[in-house]
Amino acid sequence: MTSTRITWTQARRIALRAQGIGRARHESMPSRRASRAALARTLAHTHLLQIDSVSVFARAHHMPVFTRAGAWDERVLDRASRPGPSRLVHEALAHEAAFVTEQVHSLLDFRRRRAADRDWGAVRRAAQESPHLLESILATIEEHGPISASAVSRQLGDEHRGEGWGWRRTSSQWAVEYLFRSGRLDCVGRTPQFERLYLPAQRPPSTAIDPEGGRDDADDVRTLVALAARSLGIADTGALADYFRLGVGEVRPVVAELLRTGVLTEVEVSHPAGALPMLLHRDAPRPVPVRAAALVSPFDPVVFHRPRLKALFDVDYRIGIYTPAARRTTGYYSLLFLKGDTFPARVDLKADRGRGVLEVRGTYREPLPLLPERNRPADEAVMSALVPELHRAARWRGLRRIEVRTGAGTGKLSDALLAALGTSSVPVPE
Repeated sequence: MTSTRITWTQARRIALRAQGIGRARHESMPSRRASRAALARTLAHTHLLQIDSVSVFARAHHMPVFTRAGAWDERVLDRASRPGPSRLVHEALAHEAAFVTEQVHSLLDFRRRRAADRDWGAVRRAAQESPHLLESILATIEEHGPISASAVSRQLGDEHRGEGWGWRRTSSQWAVEYLFRSGRLDCVGRTPQFERLYLPAQRPPSTAIDPEGGRDDADDVRTLVALAARSLGIADTGALADYFRLGVGEVRPVVAELLRTGVLTEVEVSHPAGALPMLLHRDAPRPVPVRAAALVSPFDPVVFHRPRLKALFDVDYRIGIYTPAARRTTGYYSLLFLKGDTFPARVDLKADRGRGVLEVRGTYREPLPLLPERNRPADEAVMSALVPELHRAARWRGLRRIEVRTGAGTGKLSDALLAALGTSSVPVPE
């Protein structure tokens, strides 16, 4: 029986504060030491940064730190992913490809063991044709690494990519992917073309668990669910499973255990569409007002699970990059704009680095159909918060001017943004 009720506003505030959103943010580029500290603080809340190659404004794995800490030197992430005593993150398959903390990387060993046992058709066929393929790949990486999968193929003289379109890889490239997913290889960086660079893993998953220690896959799943619950603050079982891409079936018994032990509590969120049952972590932050104005990536942990985003924030988000151009309604790569505890707008941004310009290609009002009128900031209030955030974003990307597009397809707020800036092209304040 649900014993605790909280308001919809309180639920939103808990969700944001649990993710570390609402602190003071850097207006200009801090030192590398301060940037590394900002990265570490972000990871303490999120445990991971989802990786994406799209760089029309900024790469997805750089955005969560900006959302929480403001300007930062993202080069520290490259260094923090390299082997050595200062390493903070590993690349792993967590919520898709992601940079994860050392703890999460270790907890995901079970996923790498499962990948090793899968029937990878392309790898199996390649191994049948060349029984020593995997050994040759490992020897090549040992000799020439860090090295990309395509460079491994060239070293081995394997250039045949098969037929069709999409992921047309050589046999050796598929084998490299298998070795990475199964834990035999470690990703230690990326090429300028965003290809992974590999070295042999120092700790393959087969040696990660001491059978005499009593730790098994269920223990690791239990810990991952607990980490997700604390990171989200308030969620449902689907969102908890989605955070590290676990199966709902294996998460349900963990949730039941966390409820029995008091780590989670059933709460009822007062929602215009009806009472919303959710799970509250015992260490969830207090629902005090969130003083935030920040751009949020579509791959940010706050918006990972689209049903939770819709339930808590009244936002139905679909990213334009996966939508045919003729069907896009809010641009190609629109970022949600957070003001307080609501997302009243989204903006389609492009960093034109050659011209030194931040292009605002669209500014869209979020419908928020169920949110009471009193909770929706007026257009003027949205602009007064958005303009400084665009200045902050431009300075972070090293851009000197902001240009605003208006007209058909650019959104209902594009004229309001133009009026707030005073002209369609303005210099960025120092």
